[in-house]
Amino acid sequence: MKTEKSDLKNKVEKITEARVLVIGDLMLDKFTYGDVIRISPEAPVPVLHVNHEESYLGGAGNVARNISALLEGSQFSNKGKVGIIAVIGNDKSTDSIIEEMNRYNISKAGIITDESRSTITKTRIVAGNQQIVRIDEEDTSPFSKSIYKEIEKAFIKNIDDYNVVIVSDYAKGIITEKTAKKIIDICNKKRVPVLVDPAIKHFSFYKKAALMTPNLKEAIEGLEGIEKIGSKLNFYEFNPKNIDILGKSIIKKLGLSKLMITLSANGMALFDKTIKGESYIVPTRAKTVFDVSGAGDTVISVLGMCLSVGFSFKEAAEISNAAAGIVVGKRGTSTLTLEELIEAL
Repeated sequence: MKTEKSDLKNKVEKITEARVLVIGDLMLDKFTYGDVIRISPEAPVPVLHVNHEESYLGGAGNVARNISALLEGSQFSNKGKVGIIAVIGNDKSTDSIIEEMNRYNISKAGIITDESRSTITKTRIVAGNQQIVRIDEEDTSPFSKSIYKEIEKAFIKNIDDYNVVIVSDYAKGIITEKTAKKIIDICNKKRVPVLVDPAIKHFSFYKKAALMTPNLKEAIEGLEGIEKIGSKLNFYEFNPKNIDILGKSIIKKLGLSKLMITLSANGMALFDKTIKGESYIVPTRAKTVFDVSGAGDTVISVLGMCLSVGFSFKEAAEISNAAAGIVVGKRGTSTLTLEELIEAL
């Protein structure tokens, strides 16, 4: 990639003017930290002595939190805005989610309450630096017709306040094929780019989106779900030629404008239909990998912010790559500040 990093460092402050709307599965990420000093006499399981607990916005909420951290931590601009369209329940986790949204100044105008179910909550039990169990509390069955109508109504009401939409799909209920098509159709008419972090089983929902950001596993299995790609090529093995075939197949099948496939330690592969199908590999910027949790959220968050303020796809990819290199060196689903991003560039 020929983008001048010094030039990006000077330009990156502009992302504080980004206006990004996130729609997807909102959840609460809870972490219980402690030490294990003995085995329970009741069963062969460790006894955790709890030191402290932490709660964060998870799922689509982590995307919004990443954007907000870059907006709110800035001394350069107050033009930026982040909002979220999502469904929550009515319970203790809901209180924590609203508290976190207020803390990060995330617009709650698109939050819908479903009294019939609980808020999705994922609790991770951590002994020292080792996660020993995760407890998921969730109902992934479809919402009622009235809730889906509220989702559509909230999206239509709020879209004009933003210039980029990010779909954060964890296959927990909010995104259906009908909802995805409605979002993309509305945004394409308004010339608002739709960026998608897809659930594997929903790959086919996102035809004609502006950009999709699957990891390699999601890209392979997502394409397999809509087109039999055969077993002659080992797509899981890092091979630029095979990745090129994979990416161009996804672009063609879904009619995407652009595609980014994240490749873990090998960086990311970029595909741009608007430049004669050009593709290229961006090497990773990570120096130390402590925890990859939430790295995909950081990538699509920063991509959305960059595209919101007019950066090219190459520039946006370089900046989001640098951002991912920072967060994988932190514990848990971490965010980063604008100052950290500028330093990394």
